[in-house]
Amino acid sequence: MTAYELLATNLSTLQILSEASVDVGDIKYIEMYKEYTRMAHEGHKMTYIAYYISEEYGINKATFYRVIKKFGQVIEL
Repeated sequence: MTAYELLATNLSTLQILSEASVDVGDIKYIEMYKEYTRMAHEGHKMTYIAYYISEEYGINKATFYRVIKKFGQVIEL
């Protein structure tokens, strides 16, 4: 499969992602977001979650908050 074929096959999904400013490179944060939602559901405080995940994934807290905000955004289909 060529890059063109892959893009053409997923055109509508990619257009929605582009319009929502979701970067394909954000896939690296999927596991981090899963861990965030688990910890939040367990009742941990946001500051503790931010500290723990920042240390665990080697990112700064600003990146953590940016990803959480972006992943929590509602996207109209």
